[in-house]
Amino acid sequence: MAEQVPFQAGKLSAMVAPQMIRRVGGLLRVTSSFYSNLIEGQFTEPVTLAATAPKRHRKELAELATTHIDTQQAFERALTLHRDLPWEALFSPGFVGRIHQRLFQGVNDDQLRLSDGSLLVPGELRDVAGREVSVGNHAAPHCQSVTPMLARMQQVYGRLPDARSRLLAVMAYHHRLAWVHPFVDGNGRTVRLVTHLQLHKLGLVSPLWSLSRGLARQQGTYYARLANADQPRRGDLDGRGQLTQAGLFEFVGFMLETCLDQMRYTEQALGVSNMRERLHTVFAWDEQIKRAGIKLESARAMHVLLTQGVLSRADFKIFTGLSDRAATDQLKGLVQLGLVESATPKARDVYPGLPVWFAQLLFPNLHQRMVSAS
Repeated sequence: MAEQVPFQAGKLSAMVAPQMIRRVGGLLRVTSSFYSNLIEGQFTEPVTLAATAPKRHRKELAELATTHIDTQQAFERALTLHRDLPWEALFSPGFVGRIHQRLFQGVNDDQLRLSDGSLLVPGELRDVAGREVSVGNHAAPHCQSVTPMLARMQQVYGRLPDARSRLLAVMAYHHRLAWVHPFVDGNGRTVRLVTHLQLHKLGLVSPLWSLSRGLARQQGTYYARLANADQPRRGDLDGRGQLTQAGLFEFVGFMLETCLDQMRYTEQALGVSNMRERLHTVFAWDEQIKRAGIKLESARAMHVLLTQGVLSRADFKIFTGLSDRAATDQLKGLVQLGLVESATPKARDVYPGLPVWFAQLLFPNLHQRMVSAS
């Protein structure tokens, strides 16, 4: 499976135009935030994350979901700019702390308040806070062990030389970091984002798929695999440490299969024939599109635009098959809906737009609250 992941990632990137990849990437940041929030038992309406709409109610926790998107984008940009950053740096206690700090930066006190009434300090490790934590049946290691354990994991996982070993290390580190529970709260979000960024460093996270989506859609299995890998050794042949090696292998296999499953989902969703059929259905039945006066013929032009990533304004109008006047009106209406983007009203080229409401129609089951299988 570790060999299949880079192959599938490359296959996925090769089938999508660069301009489309950037737009899907922005959409998938919303998706990752939505599902990471959902794993924590907190629902955030995806549409509110891509717009300035107010929160419906406090349980949506739009602030935390928005900071997740901003943090992911900021760290992805930093990793792209600093390509010479050593692999080992992505396992450092400081790196993990900065992600946690950035995730909770600017969040109001109500969302930082812990069950005992104290406030979570963003980026503060448990040994600094002097706090012991138990989550369910898991009693996290003693707080004074946190930094030494993180340093040891950096030493082991951060010095592996080849890409396949590094991919396996990323998945193993996901469990080990969750097991250490380095922060008083907010560990789940932090661990999932750390994993995403490590995959980004390996060049495996094209913006076209979301690991958090896969984990949320199998949340029961995800938690069970984490818990099984928490167990002590099952005998003398089950590794050399205190924890079960077999349980860790099962968890790593589950994570790799989840990556592949999500890549296959996007490959199918972006497939040429599948997209053509869904566009036709959306343009024929969606009330918002119909109210805007968009004709079914425009679906043909939208399909070409989504496939190629960019079209000249003249070519887009030709692909509608309508008269020049009618095609111009259709293009104007699509721009107003956000389905087509143009730098200026008369710019030569137009690009696909993917507002969340439209993407949810175009990509089946992209955002779902309660699901058990992909």
